[in-house]
Amino acid sequence: MICDRCKETIPDGEKCEHMGQNLCEDCYIEAIEPPRTCDVTAVYSAKVARKMAGQTGTEGLTELQTDIYNYVKQDGPVTHEQIMKKFRLPKWQLDKQFATLRHCELMRGFKGEDGKVYVTIWEEGAPGELKTN
Repeated sequence: MICDRCKETIPDGEKCEHMGQNLCEDCYIEAIEPPRTCDVTAVYSAKVARKMAGQTGTEGLTELQTDIYNYVKQDGPVTHEQIMKKFRLPKWQLDKQFATLRHCELMRGFKGEDGKVYVTIWEEGAPGELKTN
């Protein structure tokens, strides 16, 4: 059987049903408990784990997370829609990637003067300030 969300093969006996969809275990967990970008415990855990591993910058990220970070760093601030279009990602997949990047304090979101939500890099040394160009 194929997962309706990620399109991966679901091993026999591991199918989960949620709102009429057949999901693998990972997609089921994400469906019932989506990633939260503003999670103090997740931020603390990510920072400690990266420090213990000696990781800085984009070290330890997936290729997709690194590509998203580099895109936002080069062309940002950008909207979620621009990222989804650039990388051909569904919203749930971007939410998952952005949550990781946010927890690592590499990217953050902010509301622009036009009312849209933008994503930008997290400026080192200025945790309360956002890069706006």
